[in-house]
Amino acid sequence: MPSFFKNQKSKNKLPPQVDQTSSEQTASSLKNLLSENLTLIKEKTGNSSDIVIRHFKIGVNNSLAAAIVYIEGIVDNQAIQDYLLQSLMKDNQKNELNDKNALELISEDIVTIGNVSFGDNWNDLLSSLMSGDSLLIVDGINRVLSVSTQGGEKRAISESTTQMVVRGPKGAFTESIGTNLAMVRRIIKTPDLWLESMKIGRVTKTDVTLMYIHGIANDKVVKEIRKRLKSIDIDSILESGYVEQLIEDQTVTPFPTIYNTERPDVVAGNLLEGRIAIFVDGTPFVLIAPALFIQFFQSA
Repeated sequence: MPSFFKNQKSKNKLPPQVDQTSSEQTASSLKNLLSENLTLIKEKTGNSSDIVIRHFKIGVNNSLAAAIVYIEGIVDNQAIQDYLLQSLMKDNQKNELNDKNALELISEDIVTIGNVSFGDNWNDLLSSLMSGDSLLIVDGINRVLSVSTQGGEKRAISESTTQMVVRGPKGAFTESIGTNLAMVRRIIKTPDLWLESMKIGRVTKTDVTLMYIHGIANDKVVKEIRKRLKSIDIDSILESGYVEQLIEDQTVTPFPTIYNTERPDVVAGNLLEGRIAIFVDGTPFVLIAPALFIQFFQSA
């Protein structure tokens, strides 16, 4: 019965030629004119009310038009004001900018935010915009500068509600994948702790990160988990349970084949035993594979 539904679902998918054509049209739509690029962003986002476009002038005698585009609520407004807008509008070097060296000079000498990148593909730029990055667009240049400004309201680190212990660390994972990865990094301070990030979900584009200790984890197991994660083809990943059901071997069994936890010390202990951890953005529960029967009788 499950195979029947899988076959029915595959028949309803669009032909690959249609998806490829649509992707190529979106990727090649970057223009030189600032107004055309801003119009395209508004069209692609449905002219949503949370899209903020900040216009300003740079260059000799303020002759060069530019704009910063970001989404309200998922960015760090303080970082945009202090390290982006203030740097661009009050820097003494802005009079040296022109339509040929503007983005290079801005990224090298003016913007003080660490993570910046250039882009000329609207698929990647819109994905960055939806992830909390800010886009710097300059009139006359068919490239865009993507600046890392992720932020917004996040839940603070609190005590675990599902795996409470009398003796041990009290901090538990949150819904932020960056915070969760950092909590494990603070426990295992070795460069052999390797991470591999990917996006899963055609619509949600959820960040999923594979974590393991190189030299301890079995390379064959790492390769197999990486292969299964990359083979997932689904519209949305809203919780780590989605990933668990799509990559596990046996689904009709009373015993779970993948372990889940919201405690960083449990993840660290399993990583040191050679297992692999799977972090999913938006959920405090981390998957650990492969799971052994004895794990479910051990206390944190």
